Amino acid sequence: MIYVLRTLILLLSVLSIGSHGAAQERKTLRVVFTGLAWNSELPFRVALARGFFRQQGLEILPIFVRGGPAALAALSSGEVEFAEIGGAQAIMRSRARGLDVAIIGTISNAVTYQLVGNKSTRTLEDLKGKLIGVTGAGAFSDFATRTFLRRKGIDPDKDVFLRAIGGSALRVSALEKGIVAAAPFSPEDTVRLTRMGYPMIANFSDILNIPQTLITARNDYLDKQADISKRFLKGLIQGIHYAKTNKADAIRAGYEAKLQGEAEIVQQAYDLFAPGFSDDLSVNMAGLQVMLDEDKRANLIDAKFTVERAVNDRLLKLAQQELRAEGKLK
Repeated sequence: MIYVLRTLILLLSVLSIGSHGAAQERKTLRVVFTGLAWNSELPFRVALARGFFRQQGLEILPIFVRGGPAALAALSSGEVEFAEIGGAQAIMRSRARGLDVAIIGTISNAVTYQLVGNKSTRTLEDLKGKLIGVTGAGAFSDFATRTFLRRKGIDPDKDVFLRAIGGSALRVSALEKGIVAAAPFSPEDTVRLTRMGYPMIANFSDILNIPQTLITARNDYLDKQADISKRFLKGLIQGIHYAKTNKADAIRAGYEAKLQGEAEIVQQAYDLFAPGFSDDLSVNMAGLQVMLDEDKRANLIDAKFTVERAVNDRLLKLAQQELRAEGKLK
């Protein structure tokens, strides 16, 4: 009897140590975001709601800030471990100036904006000589619109006039008042506007295979916390894969994780943005090169700077390999 009790006590002690060890391994990560739109946030919110981060022993603390510069400041200061940022320009420019930041994965490898016209501007030809509203000079919407127009044979500096209008609400107002002939919008705004009779002139994702939403971290953090970083990426890869392949439940998960929006609009917007999702966070290097070349032409980045200096996907590749070996990623 005494032997049985001793054995039971020993077993309970081992279980207690194991449980304590597992609890010690659980890590809270702070992740900063610059937007709350479905097209950028859905994969991350799916990973939260469906427990993909918890399966990796991680608790995630989402933090919202406005603008890439604020997100990069929080990242570089160590206030957060990871950042999700729209557009690679700020990241590459910061890296070129010596800031220790790197692109470690991409949520979308195509531009998810649509160009919407006012009610008298319905085609690309109608844009000639007219104003197009963008968020701001040098912003990602400005870059994407200029690149799209060039690929369609329209000179953005001669054939049309690009004007900095501001955020989406201001661009909608400018479109409604006829101040601008067209403007780029996120999928949700595009759906709302087309329901009001405004024409979608073009879907940028059809021809602009350029990363729009990127995941970033400090190189020193990736070196010091390689295992935690890899587990974070594994959780997010599962989230993006699920978001891209399970529309109905992915949208349910988005609502559970506090994304907001009218159900019918979200359903329609999904069909516009989901095709642009990366399959497994892989970085579209060719798309980044397009952005870098534009910055070099504008003398914003040294001509010797390369895309490879801005990307650190070593842990991403390890995360992908492990998920494939586990049968969780094809």
